[in-house]
Amino acid sequence: MHDGTVELTGHYQARCDTDRELRATLKNFTTWHATPDRRLDHALEAWGTRGNIGDRSLPELGGTRMILTEGQGWRGDFGSWRTYAYDPMTGRADRLTIRTHGGSRSFANPSATSLTDPDGRPALLVSLFVPREGAAPGESGQLFYWREL
Repeated sequence: MHDGTVELTGHYQARCDTDRELRATLKNFTTWHATPDRRLDHALEAWGTRGNIGDRSLPELGGTRMILTEGQGWRGDFGSWRTYAYDPMTGRADRLTIRTHGGSRSFANPSATSLTDPDGRPALLVSLFVPREGAAPGESGQLFYWREL
């Protein structure tokens, strides 16, 4: 919050059909203004995303702010969720290559937090949801892991 202004992100249902991203500002808790985040949407659509674009997380790595976000290849196809790293400075999104022991291929609801791992080193804690439709046997549900930085 700066000078009574809160900046927010979220998603909305575009054309009463498919979720897309938005940016919003709330001033002094009295005035609200939201606009579509078309730049982020276009970056994921360039990867073939035709379904929903939704949840996002804003971790900072090495002093650089990035956005983790999800995109669904086809609306209604839960096996087509993918996770992307989006750079708001360049407007570029890169699809993340996430590997599990069993080979799950669908990942949604990304969240990431910088923390100190059990050995006292800086690390990134990542949480993803693995939909049943894109999961390897026994891997559906919430996935947590950390990576030392």
